[in-house]
Amino acid sequence: MAENSSDSLFSSDYHRWLKEEIARQNELLSTKQTTETSCGTMEYSLIGKGPVILAIHGTPGGYDQSLLLFDWITTKGFSLLSVSRPGYLGTPLDTGKTPAEQADALAALLDALKIEKVHLMFGSAGGASGYEFAIRHPDRVKCLVAMDAVSSQYLLSVNIGKVMEKLIMSRTGVELMEQMSLHFPEKSLQDVLKHSSLCRPEQIKEQVKVAIKDPNQVKMFFRMVRSMTDYKHRKPGLENDLDKMARIGDLPVEKITCPSLIVHGTHDSDVLFYNGVYAYENIPNAESYWVREGSHLICGWISPHADELREKVVSFLLEHK
Repeated sequence: MAENSSDSLFSSDYHRWLKEEIARQNELLSTKQTTETSCGTMEYSLIGKGPVILAIHGTPGGYDQSLLLFDWITTKGFSLLSVSRPGYLGTPLDTGKTPAEQADALAALLDALKIEKVHLMFGSAGGASGYEFAIRHPDRVKCLVAMDAVSSQYLLSVNIGKVMEKLIMSRTGVELMEQMSLHFPEKSLQDVLKHSSLCRPEQIKEQVKVAIKDPNQVKMFFRMVRSMTDYKHRKPGLENDLDKMARIGDLPVEKITCPSLIVHGTHDSDVLFYNGVYAYENIPNAESYWVREGSHLICGWISPHADELREKVVSFLLEHK
């Protein structure tokens, strides 16, 4: 099936399409490496050619989340550096627990890889260390793109509800989510949207109707869910994130000096819209792109406005290349 086809994904070719997609995921994931830095061990993947985009994942996640969700950016003339933040997969928690320590660990990774400057891209809970990186290491950042990113205190159970909390905070829960996404993607996507969006039921139903006919959006949904599996090796990072982000206040983003694009879904019920508005209003000369009726899944490229959003992000990155 052609990737840009607008036909329903659920045809006689679905299983072949799915097999090819999983093979592509496995190929991408095989690019992971680890290296020692002045702050400790860091796991990462570096693919593509051109200026480097440093991508910082959310909660839960790992290098695989950024890699699977942003690999397409390498077709636009960029390299993609995806990292596992401390406590996730192959990066031990003692490499850096606080957002500031994680920012310094990212700078140490750039030193180890001999990368001077990067374009910075981060989303969701990766926002805390992403913003801190731009604050603490301004000479290393050409520009930043923040997508549904945490810029203030975050409380998981308050934002997404108990059902989704239990799903993403247990091995059984994330394994169930993965199987549901592969075998019942329409129902699974609808359930996830219900817990990550402030949209009305009829709005969610319409968004799912659009997404399920778009191979790109379905692919990204599969990839997002896969990057939450292997719970055992993500648990230390997840628990650390929830502890540290519950303690932070508004981050001092007014200290950021690089060109900044703040993207946020207006109906995000996980990382509330306030986080995007706060960053936009306080970062000098920041640009904003508000995704109308956008849920928290916009940072997974799942939205009726996904194509427009990609174009905006690429245009901004090229402008500051």
